Amino acid sequence: MHSKALKVITTVFVFVSLIIAVTNIVISADVSTSLTRGDANNPPTPPLEKGGSEKRIHAPKGIVAFIELSSPTPSDVYLLYPTQYNKYKESGSLEGVLEFKEITWLFYPIPALLEDQTVYIITKGEVKLNITYENIQERLDRLFAGEEQLRAGTEMSIDSGISMVRLTPLIPGLKVRLDFTENAQFVIVKTIDLARYKKGLKSFDQLYKEYDLKGSSDHFNFSISDFEDLYMLVRTDKRIRLKYLIWATKESAESGC
Repeated sequence: MHSKALKVITTVFVFVSLIIAVTNIVISADVSTSLTRGDANNPPTPPLEKGGSEKRIHAPKGIVAFIELSSPTPSDVYLLYPTQYNKYKESGSLEGVLEFKEITWLFYPIPALLEDQTVYIITKGEVKLNITYENIQERLDRLFAGEEQLRAGTEMSIDSGISMVRLTPLIPGLKVRLDFTENAQFVIVKTIDLARYKKGLKSFDQLYKEYDLKGSSDHFNFSISDFEDLYMLVRTDKRIRLKYLIWATKESAESGC
């Protein structure tokens, strides 16, 4: 009796598994052919309401959604994953979420490599939003073939004095280009020394002497060597603008897209 029941359960399980597998194949096929730039079935998202708004972004498994935001004036943008978003809806707090302050342009990836991904974009300011979807495997194929591709970027305002900029998202092999509207003194540090700077244990000048990634110019190029988070401290005597671009390469393809 038990053997017969177990046989029935096993048969049902295999049948359901086959249905799920076939469904996943169909969904993946639809996604890889239809979610492309300028697709009539996926037109660009219309401009967000003046004064700020929020938008839900969904990336199916196997797809990377590139979020591109632009604003005529410096605006604040916050990126929240579902748990953070639920907390925000309950308390109104944006503490601990990924934030981009005083930006006029943002290009940011939401990859869904192993499972679907959902994020929420909260904006403060007059911001326009456009989303481009790419098949992750096709993108990796182009990278392995030697084609460098834009992975992320930000354009922002930097106040006079010393400002902190988080460079993200970073993986080994990426190339980074910094462009300032005027010469500025900057140093790129790791998380531990950023904490020391914030606590007053190290000064800007001390960090400038200790680190190799630094400069006093209007542009700078470097490559990422590991998974360590990096932060840039910028010192300037006037309000300027910074634009940084992060490019994926063949070397970075093994670490992610």
